[in-house]
Amino acid sequence: MRSYCWLILFCWLLLGVAAGAAATVEEEARGGLPEVGEERQSGRPESGEEEPELWLLSGARAGLRGSAYWLVANVDGWFGDQPFSNGGRVWGSVRTLGLYREDDGYSTDLRYKLRVRMPNLSERAYLFIGRDNEQELIRDEPEPFRRRRQLEREDRREDQTFFAGLGYFLRDDVDLRLGVRSLHRPYGQARYREEWWFGEKSNLEFRQTLFLAVDDGLGATSFLDYAQAMTKRVALRWRNSATVSTEIDGLAWSSSLGLYHAFSRQRELSLEALVGGETGASVAVRQYGLRSTWSQPLYRDWLIGEVIVGYFRPRSDDDSERRSVWAVGLELELLF
Repeated sequence: MRSYCWLILFCWLLLGVAAGAAATVEEEARGGLPEVGEERQSGRPESGEEEPELWLLSGARAGLRGSAYWLVANVDGWFGDQPFSNGGRVWGSVRTLGLYREDDGYSTDLRYKLRVRMPNLSERAYLFIGRDNEQELIRDEPEPFRRRRQLEREDRREDQTFFAGLGYFLRDDVDLRLGVRSLHRPYGQARYREEWWFGEKSNLEFRQTLFLAVDDGLGATSFLDYAQAMTKRVALRWRNSATVSTEIDGLAWSSSLGLYHAFSRQRELSLEALVGGETGASVAVRQYGLRSTWSQPLYRDWLIGEVIVGYFRPRSDDDSERRSVWAVGLELELLF
């Protein structure tokens, strides 16, 4: 089995580098690529040719957005007479993931998130709704360290929950959130975000979340993300997360160090070293390993595809020694 995994990894990396190299040559002939970390603008072809219209896919996206817009606009009308088009906004995503992990086998996952701004409610208030991992939702776990990003299987009934709530921006960098998950268990969060730039090529982002939840206690999650542009296309990122709470004996922590290569048309290849654990546990380092990701738009700029390959060395409290585990994940994300 391991020989097959090595072959898959080698072919995948070769394909990603070859595709990226071809895109780089093409873009250099047109005058270069955008800076690493520049916000994605569009997934449409840069040659000026129109993509063929996939009416079924476009229709599904339009249906999702239209139904959400209709519902939210009507609810917003309960709070005042201001038209929803005057400052109202609806945006969301649907994600589907196929995963194979040597120690857990095959699994699939489906998640969705919706966030809306309603002008009659408040310019600083927003509503949110979706389905996610319950523990990560409460702790406001950073995206790089979530279980699906580390290719770990989840039980839909035990680990995931439906959630909904209301958020309010006290300032541009501080917001409060009050929500409910599983239809009856409330939780609250206070979130702060700050970012510092050191010249034009490096920056540090800090996020702090205080949370209080029924059955999950009181706690805080801190996140530091340092990014350094090595070239116009390559960046180094060091990310760290730590959580303390009344339900954790010590400190739950995670860290990653990775290289990211941005290509044209919103394509990116990354390679990261990961480690994580809990200071109060009998096994302080729960898992470490490598993760490589290739992401790109598959259709326009709102259907994103990702291939994730990982090699991990996990160990639980019941294991006498560490195991070696290969994992592969395929994810599709539809933005609307």
